[in-house]
Amino acid sequence: MAESVVSSVGQTIGKLLIEEARFLRGVEGKIEDLQRELRLIRCLLRDADARREHNEAVGECVAQLRDFAYDAEDIIERYTLRVALKKEQYITRACACFMAKCTCLQIHVVGTEIEGLKSSIYNLRTSMLAFGAQPGNEGDRKRATDLLPKPTYCHFEEDFVGREDSIKELHRVISIWGMGGLGKTSLARKVLAQDEVKNHFNGSAWACVSQEYDVKEILVGILVKLISGQNDSIKKMITQELFEKLHKTLQEKRCIVVLDDIWTKGAWDSLRDAFPVENTRSKLLITTRNRDVAKYINPQGIHELQCLSDRESWDLLKKRAFPETKGLVVEISTDGPGVGQGTVAGQAMEGIAKLSKTEGQPVITQDMKRLGDELLKKCEGLPLAITVLGGLLAVNEWEIVYKKINLHFDDKSDVPKVLALSYDNLPCHLKPCFLYMGSFLENAEIPISRVLPMWIAEGFVSLNEYDEEREIPVEDVAEQYLVELVNRGMVQVRFNLSRKIKTCHLHDLMRDLCLSKARQERFLSILNIQQNHEMKDCSSSMAIKVKSTCKTRRLCLNMNVEGNMIPSVKQIGRTMLHLRTFKFFGFAKGKWKQFQPIFINCKFLRVLKLECLYNMRGNLPKSVGDLVHLRFMSLANSSFKGLPQSLGNLIYMEFLDMDIRMVPYKKVTMPNVLWKMTRLRYLHLPLQFAVKKRFCGDRRKLQLDTLNSLRILKNFFLKMCDVNDLSKLTNLQKLIIIGEQGSNDLKTIPQLAKFNLKHLQSSSFIFTSSSFTEAELSMTSSCCHYCKLFLSGKIEKFPEHKNLPQQLSKLVLLWSGLEEDPISLLEKLDHLVILMLGIMLSWEKKWFALQEGFLNSSI
Repeated sequence: MAESVVSSVGQTIGKLLIEEARFLRGVEGKIEDLQRELRLIRCLLRDADARREHNEAVGECVAQLRDFAYDAEDIIERYTLRVALKKEQYITRACACFMAKCTCLQIHVVGTEIEGLKSSIYNLRTSMLAFGAQPGNEGDRKRATDLLPKPTYCHFEEDFVGREDSIKELHRVISIWGMGGLGKTSLARKVLAQDEVKNHFNGSAWACVSQEYDVKEILVGILVKLISGQNDSIKKMITQELFEKLHKTLQEKRCIVVLDDIWTKGAWDSLRDAFPVENTRSKLLITTRNRDVAKYINPQGIHELQCLSDRESWDLLKKRAFPETKGLVVEISTDGPGVGQGTVAGQAMEGIAKLSKTEGQPVITQDMKRLGDELLKKCEGLPLAITVLGGLLAVNEWEIVYKKINLHFDDKSDVPKVLALSYDNLPCHLKPCFLYMGSFLENAEIPISRVLPMWIAEGFVSLNEYDEEREIPVEDVAEQYLVELVNRGMVQVRFNLSRKIKTCHLHDLMRDLCLSKARQERFLSILNIQQNHEMKDCSSSMAIKVKSTCKTRRLCLNMNVEGNMIPSVKQIGRTMLHLRTFKFFGFAKGKWKQFQPIFINCKFLRVLKLECLYNMRGNLPKSVGDLVHLRFMSLANSSFKGLPQSLGNLIYMEFLDMDIRMVPYKKVTMPNVLWKMTRLRYLHLPLQFAVKKRFCGDRRKLQLDTLNSLRILKNFFLKMCDVNDLSKLTNLQKLIIIGEQGSNDLKTIPQLAKFNLKHLQSSSFIFTSSSFTEAELSMTSSCCHYCKLFLSGKIEKFPEHKNLPQQLSKLVLLWSGLEEDPISLLEKLDHLVILMLGIMLSWEKKWFALQEGFLNSSI
């Protein structure tokens, strides 16, 4: 783990020496010396990491070195930014002279700090050598993803072995019971995916209960899935109304609901009133690892999930160890009479093996089979452990994995140690990525559009020379990291309709491992705010002193009760000065200035996540502009009136999500400063906003034409943005445009076609108007890439299919008032996958009578 930190810091320093050379004059020599010292000590770290389990002194050296590496990065970035900002401020000669004197003083100070760090690292290196740490071979440290072809996803979800009878039985029972890692959740998902189930029920919903749960949140989540078009009204209901609404819905409709991972009888008691027992055609499916809970819910409806048999275990292992062929292998056996080496039969077997290798078919020898059987004994028939073991065998020699397990394990089977070996065997660049997954809520389905930018912002993802030569985007490299973790069975994923990874998550047992290793590495702290303002570690019932976590670099703060958060935030702001990631989850009320202690004091923050804070008031304070190292900031679904002018100081920003909930009847006010964030790669603007007139300058609209690194731009509001700016955003891959002016807005589509947006892969157009003419809608045909079209307003006549975008993948029509059925036209659009129709007129009662040609749509 420390190796990955030192490697990342070394690369960052090297990048700064190239990109910010003009700001590092006077200290570049000292920085290069520091970089060399980091390179030297990195050679010791792989061996030191392996020894730390058995040598406390080596472990302490590794921990200190990790902190020193972070300090080095902080010192250099802080100095670079200070000089850069001052050069922008001072424009007169007198000011320039004053700045020069200040810079000389800063050079002396930063030079002294760097010398001190270099000396400390040198002393640590000497100590580690004295404790027996051995230099490693730099040639062995190539990234795993550098050596592998681009991974495929075909085997992620299909490795389902030995549960066919269970699927049939679960059409009749209610509870799936079994120990953690047996595949209860996978089995429940497989049941929901059956065509027979889909056709029988009108709707389905999934809710994860787990150990910490919110009854209201669970009920809202279920109702939103079962009832379309009422999201806002459902979220405003009080808890009693939600119970009544869900109970009534399950009686009136034929639905299937899954309550996943119920731990206690109390959890079921808190939810049971929402689920009718009589007069219902709906079905409830429950998963639990507690047999008493299953019996309490329904003693007659329990399906006990068994461990996999030896044969099933072997089949699953082959699928995971040989993902390219989905477990199709040639098994060579030399057992039996007349099949020894040198015999005719033996020579025939060798010939088959050679032929199979030539044709790319994997071969399992008798020795491999023997090793596999021994390794499987450690897994005890547990699918999760077998999946992880298969991931290890896919990238390592089987003999090496077998020796490692026998070296570190006792004679007893121990599944947690099998899982732990998967972490210990990770390449150094993947370890922090895996540990960072622990910073998300338990059982959360994490959009990869969130987790990958966070990895990048933290510096976990780096481009090698090959990547840079090929101009491979850092996001693609981050996705390769994720795929590698999936291939190793450590992270699970879900796909969208296009079979691209949409979300990822950790299995409960993997999350336990993740949090355990994160604590051991001092990588992450997760604190819960209690009713009395005490903060408790999520892994303990004991209150902790914040000072004990003062070197914490990443903090997740959970506030599961409504109350005053100011005392807790003040404590964090005073003591946790080295934070690089801060995430807030839960309830928060009051004004945004409550977060000022963090904005003012935690200067090294790179990731700031303040999402779903619906009840906050006022403007985001200007002190957020002091967080000059921020790379990632998300304020999604939070409420405030406006953003400060100081936002323009955040020149390192790469990911900015301002999908803000509006204060009723008011638009969010924004300063015209985003053009300064030239490193931005992802920008999500508020759904509706106004640009502060005072800061508009000569432009009346938001200026975005300098953001040529931008890859994703959402909510480009035509009323407040200049469409001509898009012509400069030549790296755009995804674009969402919003318009409210009918025909004038539709003209932007043919205008886009004239811009040199060669990387644009998909775009969405959300247009509102009192009415759309056939000629106006025909302008959309100029869109030559995948696109989505949302139209709200009366449509006089639908154009012919050839006058619509030929790669239209989603179409939403609201309040269209169409008198004629458009299905006969839409069925000719080959790429249309999703069609949503709302508030229509005479033909909508008949629209379900689709013609056979309409094959691709989910309606």
